[in-house]
Amino acid sequence: MAETDAILDAWVHVITRDGWPQARIDAVARAAACNVDAVAAVAPDRWEALRGLDGRIERMALAEAASDPDESVRNRLFALLMGRFDAMQEHRDLAQQLHAAARSDPALALFVMTLVPPMLRRLGEAAGVDAGGLLGPLRIAALSALYVQVARVWLQDDSADLSTTMKALDSALARAESLANFRPSLPKGLPAIPGSSAGQLPE
Repeated sequence: MAETDAILDAWVHVITRDGWPQARIDAVARAAACNVDAVAAVAPDRWEALRGLDGRIERMALAEAASDPDESVRNRLFALLMGRFDAMQEHRDLAQQLHAAARSDPALALFVMTLVPPMLRRLGEAAGVDAGGLLGPLRIAALSALYVQVARVWLQDDSADLSTTMKALDSALARAESLANFRPSLPKGLPAIPGSSAGQLPE
């Protein structure tokens, strides 16, 4: 695990130093003071390095924000997502560089976006979000849109305690909860829509 972390950190260093297009495995091997084959066993290219780093950040978020079963889904989701943003703090320079590079690199933008829904499905389920059934994918899609919106705020948040990010996340979750709880009134005599309350965030 220590070697894996060291190699992922070396990838972060090289990408941040040399730029996304120029990051190469030989430079990572030099930065990590190991052989190229050792780097390849962990992350043979920059794409796999991002995937590995994303997984490490996710595990840190889950470890730092242990879910309290007595808390509401919204509060548990808030804790888990803020735990992820906290874990991402040390890689802010990398995130800002990738955000800038993705504007002219559609492959990078697409790759990063493919990482978001599976990650949020796992964090959402850890918080108690029902990601199964017909409505599950819609919930994860909505959560993904919410996360991307707040991530943009985080990229610009210079506050020491991430208070701006916390406020944006709290507001976004409040809006999502409001939409989930909204049920339009039906004309008298019509049956209730099956599962129409399934999107509700339980307390």
